[in-house]
Amino acid sequence: MKKSIIFLFAVMMISLLIIILNTTNSQARLADDEFFKLQFEIKNNEENENVYIYLLLPKEYIEFAIKHDNLDIEYEGANTLKENSIPSINVDGLNILDDIYEENGIKYVQILLEKNEDNIYSFDILSDYFDLDMRYRIKNDSKDFIANIENFKLNDGICEIEYDYDADIVKQPDRKLFSFGTILLIAILIIVIILGISSYIKEK
Repeated sequence: MKKSIIFLFAVMMISLLIIILNTTNSQARLADDEFFKLQFEIKNNEENENVYIYLLLPKEYIEFAIKHDNLDIEYEGANTLKENSIPSINVDGLNILDDIYEENGIKYVQILLEKNEDNIYSFDILSDYFDLDMRYRIKNDSKDFIANIENFKLNDGICEIEYDYDADIVKQPDRKLFSFGTILLIAILIIVIILGISSYIKEK
């Protein structure tokens, strides 16, 4: 009986340790990453209308990236990105609009984004830039919508953004409380506890 209890306790401790290490490693990977990702996805475009998605980078972020890369470059609007190579802002100069977008006295450089095979518009932002003060511009012949993401959250180094095309609503997707790995470990722990209790009852 004592052996069963010791075995049960040992398995519980090991499972708990695995869960803690899994969480810690995930946080460590995030802390070590130089960039986090913005991922923008369009939902409910029922008519499948053509749409252009622009990321609006504020002047402050561009200057921050210049300083981060130790470059001697003066901010000159869109030409800052079109005429200079800034490693932390990896964009094709052909995707940068000449016109600056301005809102509440803040100037933004407009970058045309291209979707990947999963229909997601992705862009890397320096992890040590703590403000989500960039914007998205959703534009075609029938609409010109500006999406604000200042209050959005990161999850495992990714900021997921969903745009409801028909309703003009921007939100973050619902997140699962536990990852698959954590759920699996909890399930194993429950099974071990049940087996341990069954073994204890039989020995008693």
